[in-house]
Amino acid sequence: MFPTGSTGLPNGTSAVLADVSADESELYFQRCRWCHTIAFQRLLCPTCGSTDLAPELSTGEGVISVRRGVSAAQSDLWPVHMAEGFVVRCRVDGPPHAVRPGVRVRLAQDPVVPGRRPVVRLCEEATIDTWY
Repeated sequence: MFPTGSTGLPNGTSAVLADVSADESELYFQRCRWCHTIAFQRLLCPTCGSTDLAPELSTGEGVISVRRGVSAAQSDLWPVHMAEGFVVRCRVDGPPHAVRPGVRVRLAQDPVVPGRRPVVRLCEEATIDTWY
């Protein structure tokens, strides 16, 4: 039997233990270690083709971008240009009249589930435009 440390693993074995108390609403992007291009959920760097992509934590802040060619199945998804420079399609939690390009958003506290789109919330309260 191997001598074990406090982690229950044999001495000399390195492992990264997950922090149970970590915030589940974290959004990670990737930065190429060769050319420093930023990407989101890629296997290869879109610029140099490298597979050496390092995960980095996003601040979770961004701006809603213009969407084009939206199908009925994707009507609740908006492209969000994040502060780090990548674009991710997100569900936007807010009043429909306030969801438009140019509005600042922040990652919601809902857990980011793999395979599902992140949820963002509006940063500022938007007023309803009235016509008189």
